[in-house]
Amino acid sequence: MPVAVCNHSSHGLASGHRSASVHQQKLNKHKMKHCGIEVVKGLTWKGWEPGGEYTKNVVLKNVNVKTQKLKFSSPCTRFFSTLYPEPIVLSAGTSYSLPITFRPLEKSLYEDKIEFQTKDGVFDIPIRAVLPQHDLSLPQHLNFGMCTSMFNVQMTFELINTSELETRFMWLVSQPFVLEPPAGTLSPKSKCSILATFKPTAARVYEMVGECHFGEDLSHKKSLRLEGIGKYPHLLVSAAGSIPHASDSLSMESVISFGATPIGSTVQRVLQLYNLSPVITPFTIEHPTSETRIDTVFSCSEMSGSAGPESLLQIPVTFQPQTVNEESVDYLHVHPVGKVSKMVVKLVGKCTGPEVTLGSKVLNYGLITAGQSATRTVEIINKSNVAAVFKFMIDSSESIFKFGVESCKLEPNTTQTIVVLFTPTYPINYYRRVTCVVQNQDPLFLDLIGTCHTELIKPAVLQPKHLEKYMEHEARGFSVFPPEQLNEMLKEGKLQLDEAGCLIHKQAESMERYLKPQSSQPPMAQYFNDGYYGLTDKTQHVSIDTIEVDFGCCVNLKHIETKTVNVTNHTKGKITVTWMTNESHVYSITPVTCDIPPLKMTSFRVTFKPGVPNQFFAAELEGFAFYKSMRDYRLVQDETFSPPWCLTVSTVGHTFQPGNQTFLPKMSFDTNRVILPAVDTGDSIYKTILLTNEGSTPIHYALQDDPSGTFQVKPHKGLVGDKYELFVVKLTPKTDNIRLRHELCCRFNDDSKHDKNIELLGSSEQPNILLDSEGVLYFKPTCIGTSSQHSYKIRNISRIPLKYTWKIPGDGKSVINVEPASGVILPNEQQAHVWTFSPQEDKKFVLKPYVYVEDIKHEGDLKRRQHFNLRVIGEGATGEIKAEVPSFDLSDVVVGTAVSHDIVIYNNSNCSLHYKLLIDQQLQGSYAEEASKEDKLALELDMSDDTVPAFSRRIIHATVRPSRRLSYTFDISYQLWTPTTEDIGHPLSEEKHKLTTLTAVGVYPTLKVTDARCYGSASGISKASLWNLFSLDNLNVCLESNPSPEELTYTTPTRHSTTRKADVHTRAIMDFNFSGAPQGSAPCVVHLMLENTGTVPTEWCFLYPTDLQLELEYWAETGDYDVDELHEMRIMDNKLFNIEPSRGKLRPGQSHTITFTYNHDFAGTDRLPVLFKLTRGREILLNFVGVTVDPECKYVHFPSNNHMFAPVPVGVASHPKQVYELYNGGAVPVMYQLDLTALEYILQENYNHKIFECLNPSGEIAAGRTANVEWVFSPLEAKQYKVDVPIHIIGGDTALITFSGVGYDKRIMGQTMPMTDGTEVSQVPTVQSIPVQGQLLYLSEERIAFGNMPLFCQSRRVIKMTNQSSHSTSFEWFVTSDSASQVIDIQPVTGVLQPGESCMCKGTFIANGEPSFYDLDIVCEVTDETEMAEYKEKLSDWEKEKERQKYEFTITESDTLKEPPKSSTKLCRTVSSKRTESPDFQHYQTLPPIKNVKSSKELEESEIRKGLSETGTPLWSKPQPPPKFLLHLGATGRTHTIAEFQTNFPNEVQRFFIDRSMSDRLNLPGSNQQADKTRREMSLRATEEERELVSGITANIIRALLDDHDFHEALKDISNEPIPYFTQFGDRPQTLGQQSPAFIVNSNDIPSAIVSDSRPSSGKSDTFAATTIDNAVEISADTPSGIDLVLNRSQTQSSGILHTEADYQQSLREERKRIEQQILKRLPEFGTVLESILENTIFNITTEASSGGINLTARPRLIALPPSSTMVVQPPHSVPGVRVGNKRSNGTTSGSLKSVAHDIEPRSLSQVSR
Repeated sequence: MPVAVCNHSSHGLASGHRSASVHQQKLNKHKMKHCGIEVVKGLTWKGWEPGGEYTKNVVLKNVNVKTQKLKFSSPCTRFFSTLYPEPIVLSAGTSYSLPITFRPLEKSLYEDKIEFQTKDGVFDIPIRAVLPQHDLSLPQHLNFGMCTSMFNVQMTFELINTSELETRFMWLVSQPFVLEPPAGTLSPKSKCSILATFKPTAARVYEMVGECHFGEDLSHKKSLRLEGIGKYPHLLVSAAGSIPHASDSLSMESVISFGATPIGSTVQRVLQLYNLSPVITPFTIEHPTSETRIDTVFSCSEMSGSAGPESLLQIPVTFQPQTVNEESVDYLHVHPVGKVSKMVVKLVGKCTGPEVTLGSKVLNYGLITAGQSATRTVEIINKSNVAAVFKFMIDSSESIFKFGVESCKLEPNTTQTIVVLFTPTYPINYYRRVTCVVQNQDPLFLDLIGTCHTELIKPAVLQPKHLEKYMEHEARGFSVFPPEQLNEMLKEGKLQLDEAGCLIHKQAESMERYLKPQSSQPPMAQYFNDGYYGLTDKTQHVSIDTIEVDFGCCVNLKHIETKTVNVTNHTKGKITVTWMTNESHVYSITPVTCDIPPLKMTSFRVTFKPGVPNQFFAAELEGFAFYKSMRDYRLVQDETFSPPWCLTVSTVGHTFQPGNQTFLPKMSFDTNRVILPAVDTGDSIYKTILLTNEGSTPIHYALQDDPSGTFQVKPHKGLVGDKYELFVVKLTPKTDNIRLRHELCCRFNDDSKHDKNIELLGSSEQPNILLDSEGVLYFKPTCIGTSSQHSYKIRNISRIPLKYTWKIPGDGKSVINVEPASGVILPNEQQAHVWTFSPQEDKKFVLKPYVYVEDIKHEGDLKRRQHFNLRVIGEGATGEIKAEVPSFDLSDVVVGTAVSHDIVIYNNSNCSLHYKLLIDQQLQGSYAEEASKEDKLALELDMSDDTVPAFSRRIIHATVRPSRRLSYTFDISYQLWTPTTEDIGHPLSEEKHKLTTLTAVGVYPTLKVTDARCYGSASGISKASLWNLFSLDNLNVCLESNPSPEELTYTTPTRHSTTRKADVHTRAIMDFNFSGAPQGSAPCVVHLMLENTGTVPTEWCFLYPTDLQLELEYWAETGDYDVDELHEMRIMDNKLFNIEPSRGKLRPGQSHTITFTYNHDFAGTDRLPVLFKLTRGREILLNFVGVTVDPECKYVHFPSNNHMFAPVPVGVASHPKQVYELYNGGAVPVMYQLDLTALEYILQENYNHKIFECLNPSGEIAAGRTANVEWVFSPLEAKQYKVDVPIHIIGGDTALITFSGVGYDKRIMGQTMPMTDGTEVSQVPTVQSIPVQGQLLYLSEERIAFGNMPLFCQSRRVIKMTNQSSHSTSFEWFVTSDSASQVIDIQPVTGVLQPGESCMCKGTFIANGEPSFYDLDIVCEVTDETEMAEYKEKLSDWEKEKERQKYEFTITESDTLKEPPKSSTKLCRTVSSKRTESPDFQHYQTLPPIKNVKSSKELEESEIRKGLSETGTPLWSKPQPPPKFLLHLGATGRTHTIAEFQTNFPNEVQRFFIDRSMSDRLNLPGSNQQADKTRREMSLRATEEERELVSGITANIIRALLDDHDFHEALKDISNEPIPYFTQFGDRPQTLGQQSPAFIVNSNDIPSAIVSDSRPSSGKSDTFAATTIDNAVEISADTPSGIDLVLNRSQTQSSGILHTEADYQQSLREERKRIEQQILKRLPEFGTVLESILENTIFNITTEASSGGINLTARPRLIALPPSSTMVVQPPHSVPGVRVGNKRSNGTTSGSLKSVAHDIEPRSLSQVSR
């Protein structure tokens, strides 16, 4: 409490301060400051009278910080006076009051002033006295804002009389503004409230000035500016959850569906009212049928209200159904203020009732002995969601069938089991159909059957099949005949049995199939029409005159009351009636058993014997009537079995004495107002009423009958013993089109004061509908061949559902059509039917269709059918549609995106055209057929079907969304349609009219790696190896292929993973292998050039695992990482892998270089997954793999565990040699050894055929070098072979590599598997695109492909080297292996290029050895000569300084204590390697091994240490030579045997010169020394056991031969043996002069063994060629040519022609010369020399053209030159050998072939140049 007090006091204090501050602010408004004096603005006297004296004070306050002195002057007039003017001294903050006195003499205006003087200035205070005047205070402006038209907005303001006079006022304003009150009078200082109203009538801005006239004569005037904006209301209605739409009264309406609603329940839905206008909008809701119909089930509680601006208002609507299975339709009309529009809301609902069924329709008790009982159960099932009350109409106390439960309430979706006890007393058949009345449902029927036997009487047993036959007999009229008569007629043949075993008349059998089956009554009619409450259409076998006996009040209990009931037998046989009664009961009947003859009646007496007073009594007496012949089973046949008929009599009475009141009934009805559905005259309708006994005493009821008989109730008298009683009300109207009403009076307990009334309502209805627009329908002019549609409404104004059918006269069927033509319209429903007008002629049409309606219950009854006529008026016209542009090309569109284009169409006709656009999609490309079947149309039109009004145009928005990489062509055509209100039209014809064509190409963003470069630790890796390490071929294939749907899950880079291991949506996974290098080496830097080869811009990015991970809050991170995550974190933290740039965008044709860097900081294998993502394109997972090797570790880099050899055909003579590369990524040389044990198993499995053969299974690999392991794959069958070969690294790890190869059958594969050189497998670019830092020279091609070549030939390629730097450079070519030097030659080997200079290099491939695949790497070492010159100059200075320091030294005392320093001649020694020269290629050198490179930090430390002496003084380090730049040149090719090449490449044989002598030259002594050495080394390789075994066997053989006597004798006879035959093939040196002149050799007989070749670059080719030619000329004379010459000579002599010996010798010399020339031309050496001459000539011409010496593209010109002396050409054998590759001193090489070419044709180059 103290706190509360404190707070209260504080609040009060604060309030006081606020009040004081407000008052002070008001005072300050009337004051001003002059020269530091605060004073009032002036003094004014009001309300004065002449002769009075009035005084006011002027307060002066010094607000300065210093004292001021003031002087003042008195007022000028005598009416104002003050004190004597004396100086006033005011200290800081003090005040002074100066009194001013006013003394008026007359009523007039007085004005004066008082002047004050200070040191700082002068100021005046005005003083005045005014007279009272009329004055009103009112606002100057009123803004009403926005208001709904036809509504009003009100505002209130105060009109204040500020004068002291009574003032009259009057307002002058005009509409739509109103001011109330318009006039009045205000007392002095009073005020009144003025109500201003703004009521606009239109949507516009209203601005007006209102005038207020006031005063005695209203001569004064003030203005009031009035403003307001009128807005039209805009309301939309919709059901909850649906989108509102603008509706009109013709075709659109909002529907609120209540669905299926259980009877008795109430469902509420919401009507959403949207106010789209910015003003408050009042509205009203009309329910037209709420007062006109008796069965309105919809209601709305809010019938009016206001909707706020731009708001949503929800109005509840209630549905309370009353009739089961009735579909209710009603309408609400929503009007905004002024009813400027109307929105129709359709309310739809259906009433559902209970669905109660019985588990069994028949309870069969079978055979029971008298005195015993049997029990059966039946299930009653409620399958609905509605609770229902049921009651079995039976009195179990008096019946032999006793129900455990007669009435009960069955809850929804429940089942109740009822026990029924059967206690027969008489030996007869028992059959009773018990009705189960269910609330709000048709009744159910349960058949109870049983048979009772005694020892004497045994009737036939009643079975369920007998009931089925009996019902059929009853329908056929046989049930009125006793069984004995039917048996007789069956025997006589008058009757026979049908297929079901039922009786049928002979003649009726043939007619029965044509008869209409008898319609069965509905269940409610079967229950109600029992012959007493209503007439039944069934055959009456036994009837009772009354079924209800009311004994009334029985006062005398000793007196027995009796009543008589009469039973009539309507059958043609004697029947027996047996009553199940007991005389000891209150009610009984006598006689118990009685026989009734045919067509006779018998009376029975009902007795009432009550024993207790003041009680109600009721019972139902039960009896069974049956044919008398049914008593004995021997008299009964199964075919004519007749079950008994059950008779019941309900009795009621009570014993209340006079003066005693009956029990107070506690009961209730389920409704006090029963509305029955409408029914036609003569028909009946039923409905149930539930009475609930809420007390503990039985209730007697009696319902009064309707005197007119229109309404009936069953039962109308009885006793409610249980809790529930069900009544059935029946309505049968007797007059047409009348509303029926009846007050049903229910009297309870026989006392009028307990009466209750129930209102029964119903009506008789005839089919009746209402046609819209008074039965007239108009169509606008319509194009001939097209159709126009119009909606026309009809409404069912009756209470019965109707079936309608439209009929169109014959001449109008082709012009008009209606949909739907027939259907059902519910009560009060309004349907819109779509009429279609399709004119075929240019004229006006007037047609008269009609509709007839009928009750669905009496469909086909012509008497009850009603007709209504409609008049249709329309006109026909003509027209067509065209497009402005006939075709559009949208170019390329990215798949998954959309491109839009507007298509303009126009209609120049005078009628509206209804069209539908048709799209014919044509696809071109891969999988076009599949896409056309599976994919949807890629073109979307916003208005594919619409209407083009007359003389207008339409803009159609076309959107193309390609889903595949295909070419799309869309042919857009149109058809003229006849639309309907449901947007379903019909084409007028199948003809399509071409409109326009749209083309587009679906593409994906594509990139391609066009070049790759590497340097740093990977500078020794060739481009081809780098291409394979980075899987760039596969990467390009993936980039070119289409992405999968999973890859397009995220079209742009998105963080979507909560873990570091993100889900990858791609199957494209490949490695980026950075190879290996020693720890501390320079980083491995790889440049890849990405080029956008597509036609659309491409955005790309490289995403690390962290780029895909969502940024989680700290609490969401687990902190637990596995080994892989920790490994990735280490790589990311140390930035071992780096990508620059990591993302970008390329336009079509653009390219960009991406740099990948791998740092060798930590030893081990580093792996990092990086996602390469193209926006809306491919996703490729790149596994970055890099290996950092410990400097002392031996390591060989294996890019993959699998190696696939090139496919090889089976059945060929030779197989190509293939190479597997091993790269030493460490810093030390390694030895490798292949374990070929697995090859032995392959050998055994393939019949000792070597499928895989390794030619060099062991070897040594220098650091940073690559070794080639040669394999021969020789398949035996057309299949795939695999072998796992371990590769042991001596001192290192062992890798298991799987080698596989495929053999194929050329006969089967044919052209599908051509023999290639293997270059198509790898798409390594041949031209450099990426410039590398420090690169001086550039090659025109980085890879040269020699293709397929036969053995013993040469192929040449030309490469251009260009110096694009500003320094002078030198180059030198190296091969990477000794085997490569045998097949490749580069000329010139070395050279110097000045800045901007270029040089042509010729590469020659010599196809020798075995058929092989070749992929060679040739390295060009480039040196910057400018920097080299600087280096040499610095080195010279350093050496001079070193020489000087060698003899100059300083000795100190400290030096004597130290050991003398060890002098070093070099501070930095470069590693040089000797270049081994091969016999043929002495100028080639292998690359030096890559040494261990220290890290930058270690290098800096070592440099610092080297730069300091032992004393700490700086040293001059030895200059280092400039680094050399390495260029890699790749050379590929494949060699074949000559026969194989001629077979597989017949068209290319003429392109090669096959030098057959090459094999002999290569096999000369010394040429195969290396091969012999290798073979010797391989032959000497044997184990210790093998050597001991061979030596032992050899020793035993030699020892045995020495001891053999025969062997010694054979040795003696060797010299005496004849010369063997093969010695004649030996060479004998002979000269041509030694041969006989008669024999000249024939050139065709030269043996092929002499074919040989000379290596152009070998020094021994000259002597070898001369020797070969001489030997070729010196040929034996034993040839046919010599014989021919002798014969010719003898013939010539014998012919008589005389020739001298000189002539003969001359002829012989000429012939010999001709033969020698032919021999020389056929020699291989001649072809070799000729090829060399032509090759050097062409190369020289190309070199001259490249340097600009000649112009090969100039037009040739002939120049006449003076004759020259004839050249003397030496014989071919005297041509000196050609030598290529000799170095000159200036750095270039030249061969003698170039001069020879110029000597042969000195004018050839000049003529070409001219």
